[in-house]
Amino acid sequence: MQVRRQTRLAVAGTLGCALLLGSAQPAFAYFQNYLSGSIIGTLTQKEAASLQKSVGKALNDTEDNKVVEWHYPAEGRRQAVDGTISPIATKTDKGQNCRRLKSDLKRGSATEAWSGWFCKQSNGTWKARHVEE
Repeated sequence: MQVRRQTRLAVAGTLGCALLLGSAQPAFAYFQNYLSGSIIGTLTQKEAASLQKSVGKALNDTEDNKVVEWHYPAEGRRQAVDGTISPIATKTDKGQNCRRLKSDLKRGSATEAWSGWFCKQSNGTWKARHVEE
């Protein structure tokens, strides 16, 4: 059961971050049910935009193994969300600059960790994709 939960969280985190980095509204609707049990899946649009900004900072401006702190304050009945985002590896894959990010999120007593590779596209945006280790 624990392995299934960890796999679900890893997939949810990767999908969630991919959704945050792209304008993938149809994809968001498709995965909304799947992600609903995760922190990243319950972020409001404002929270997601704030996280996206921190992910962008980590990808574009942060050295490997340095931490970008992220905090979104409590709002109404919604608890605050805290997190860290760290690039942990950088390499070139298929001609693209790619970075592996890891993140830890916390809302109330719930915690979530994810990691995944993101590669810089020719238009300057980052896209989640598989990169051989």
